Amino acid sequence: MKKILLLFLFLGSILKAQLLYQISGNGLSKPSYLYGTIHMLPKEQFRLSNSLKRAFESCQALAMELDLNMSATEKISLAQQVLLPESKTLKDFMEAQDYLKLKIYCLDTLKWSESKFERSSKLKPMFFSSILFQESMTQMASYEMEFNKMAKKKHKHIMGLETVEYQLSLFDQLPMSIQIEMLKTDLQNNLSNFDTLLNAYLNEDIQKLDSLMNEESSEYPEFNEILLYNRNKSWIGIMADQMQKESTFFAVGAGHLAGPQGVVALLRQQGFKVTAIKQD
Repeated sequence: MKKILLLFLFLGSILKAQLLYQISGNGLSKPSYLYGTIHMLPKEQFRLSNSLKRAFESCQALAMELDLNMSATEKISLAQQVLLPESKTLKDFMEAQDYLKLKIYCLDTLKWSESKFERSSKLKPMFFSSILFQESMTQMASYEMEFNKMAKKKHKHIMGLETVEYQLSLFDQLPMSIQIEMLKTDLQNNLSNFDTLLNAYLNEDIQKLDSLMNEESSEYPEFNEILLYNRNKSWIGIMADQMQKESTFFAVGAGHLAGPQGVVALLRQQGFKVTAIKQD
């Protein structure tokens, strides 16, 4: 599952271009920018290029997939929505031997306590896998969290392209059987593919990432349609309206940039000039 999630989070455009783009034309008075992120990576490998900083500083607003500045009510709602229904646990959806393998991995490899595993087993499979991934790294960094911090410091307008409720409803459209299979695949691979994917991202080896995406997502045809393509289409009108109001730095998982149904292509179809910027 983590291979799929990571590819979803940061797959870039199939062009040899970079992950940073300038958006201009189509009546815009000032350019806006688009950046493809990886949502989590080891802290020692996190960097903000000079060109990325300049693009960010030139904009009046920051737009991400979600506005990270949630109210207390929104946080409570989020906590409830990531749980399995009717007080069920992963044990109710997994074969006994698969559930035991998962528990042994968490207790022996990740050094979880029994109580932590029992609490976490109430999470829906995709969110449980996300926890596994986070726990496998000792120190992590996040582009979204850093951009959010920078925007607040500069008093920039911060917005989300979609709500938490909408995003979670999309995850729920993936059948539970598929989510369980993805979790099992993740466990079998022991999160071992992350280094390959991360290196491809850091090297901006877009062709490599695109090849991996096509290979992995072929097993789950619903994945791209629900979690990538439909969301890309829903964002374009919001982005177009926002750019007319003020110059905006858009930061989304780089998987949303790719191919004919990616954000880059869709913006160009709407008449915008989208130009790749080489990072320095």
